[in-house]
Amino acid sequence: MTKVNDFKGFLEIRGFNQESIEQVSRNTYKYTNCGAWCSCDEKGIQVGSIVEGSDVGTETHNLNYPFEMKDFWDALDQVEKEADQIWREWNCE
Repeated sequence: MTKVNDFKGFLEIRGFNQESIEQVSRNTYKYTNCGAWCSCDEKGIQVGSIVEGSDVGTETHNLNYPFEMKDFWDALDQVEKEADQIWREWNCE
């Protein structure tokens, strides 16, 4: 398991040659079906998504340092599932 102790470590572990939260956010949005967002603060990383066609978004998933990199991928997977469920509830009969 790969442990993330801080944001610098998060950038290094991800290995996508990203140097800032802006790059992480852009790629998180671009490479998820729901257009998830990603932010960070001194406590950790947060991920979530707005849901087009609804008045709600997904839960914000907080990953407080230290966390395992697997937790980040699991949180993004959960956001994708939540966004899909919300979209279906608001846009399908």
